[in-house]
Amino acid sequence: MPEKPRSITHSWLPGEPANQSRISTRERDQFYHTARWKRESSDHKRLNPLCVKCLEKEIVEPVAITDHIIPKDVCQDPWDQKNWQSLCKKHHAIKSARDKKHFKK
Repeated sequence: MPEKPRSITHSWLPGEPANQSRISTRERDQFYHTARWKRESSDHKRLNPLCVKCLEKEIVEPVAITDHIIPKDVCQDPWDQKNWQSLCKKHHAIKSARDKKHFKK
C-alpha cells in the first residue's frame, strides 16, 4: 500500500516555518554581510590566494575564507588587516571550534 509522502516545508511561503539557523546567523552578526567586508575580504583573498595553514605543511590549497586571527568580537579593530589570514574551509572549521571553546561568551 502506498505511503503518504512526508510534508515539505517552504520557508518562503507565508505560514511556513522559516529557516531559523540562517536567519539567526545573519541577525547575530551583520558585520560579515556588509558591502565593505565583502569587498575587503575579496581583495584580501585575491592578494593571499592560498591557505596559510596548508602552506605551513607545504600543501597548496586555495583560500575559502578571510579569517580574523584574534576573533572579531575580541580584537580592538576588526578592520585591521594585520589580524586577517587566508584559510581553507578545513582549517577555518578547526580554528573556529578552538576559538569557541577558548572565547566562550
